[in-house]
Amino acid sequence: MERSSLLHRASNRGIIPLFLLFLLIPQVAGIGIGASPDKIEFGEVRVKEGAMRELYVVNTDDEAEQVVLIVEGVDLIVNPQEFDLSAKESRVVSISIDQKNAGEYNGSILIMTRPSGDNPGGLGLGAGVRVPVSFVVKDEIFIKTLRVVGGLLIAIAFVVLLWMRRSKV
Repeated sequence: MERSSLLHRASNRGIIPLFLLFLLIPQVAGIGIGASPDKIEFGEVRVKEGAMRELYVVNTDDEAEQVVLIVEGVDLIVNPQEFDLSAKESRVVSISIDQKNAGEYNGSILIMTRPSGDNPGGLGLGAGVRVPVSFVVKDEIFIKTLRVVGGLLIAIAFVVLLWMRRSKV
């Protein structure tokens, strides 16, 4: 009698994880999201100068998905930030810099999906892709300062040249 109760307990422990595994497989196996390019580099941008890049988001799943883009670590404008994407479809998302201070910036855009619709079934699991973003914002004051200093050097050279000619006479 004791043996049968031990077998009964062991079989119950094995069935529950197996049952949970079967619940998870359909939710995770067909999920897919892709993005191109896999890295966005804006290069050097001036403070008041805007820069825009396009990001292609692709739903590789067999069902419609709700796509959400989350910016991490940098100030970017993402348009649209949330949308529905049908199966095997792609959509263009515009990414613009919204950084007002000079410096070097590195961050990422997290693209997440979840089942589309008002009442998505299952566990609500989704896929995610991270796209690294980098850019350098140059301050315009530095460029203006170079122009002013260059102009002053030319003016000083001109005054010295005139003074040297007058002193020879």
